[in-house]
Amino acid sequence: MPHTILGSYGGEWFTATTPQQARLLSDRAALRHLEPFLGRTLGAAQAAREAGVSTERMLYRVRQFVAVGLLSAAGEQKRDGRAIRLYTAPGGFRVPFHLTPFEDVEAELAAQMRPHDRLRIRALARTLTRRQLVGRVIYRDERGEVNYESDVPSAQERPALTRRGGDFVGVQWLTSAQAEAVKTKFDEARALLLTSSRTPGSQPYLIQTVLVQLDENDAPD
Repeated sequence: MPHTILGSYGGEWFTATTPQQARLLSDRAALRHLEPFLGRTLGAAQAAREAGVSTERMLYRVRQFVAVGLLSAAGEQKRDGRAIRLYTAPGGFRVPFHLTPFEDVEAELAAQMRPHDRLRIRALARTLTRRQLVGRVIYRDERGEVNYESDVPSAQERPALTRRGGDFVGVQWLTSAQAEAVKTKFDEARALLLTSSRTPGSQPYLIQTVLVQLDENDAPD
């Protein structure tokens, strides 16, 4: 069962099994039309009102969803005149990444990581300004190009910057044995972190551990 972050859901999960299902479930415009039906039974007109779209546009999407198996007919609601056709969708969808367009996977992960990235950058900026170390450098390099970047801390400055923590982000070329050794250390650190809790005297720390193999075409020179 998927682990949710923003809310709780205890119902049955529908897992997408075709690229067509995954494409629609990765399309924000399509999802806007599907959302009213999640875990509910509605007619197209009511769903259109909730989504803020025309009934004609909703009916177009309903036909798409039914055709690929994301939406099911759920009978009719009697009324004067023609009965209202009802449709229902599962309350939870799981979309495997291997069926999802690659650019959508990247966008999804970027959105999930953005809050922690902002925290990390804010904390580092605060450390740099409070400890009055390093700064910006502006220079013309040997190729004749002008560069703007943060100064690299010296060996004497680095201990002050990394006191009670630190930050390292970079690409390292490792052998399989070296990568396994780093992974073992990360696993030991994560096991230690599982014993932590918010107690009197404790302080919040942002912790990130990332060890992923890059495609050589993605690695910087």
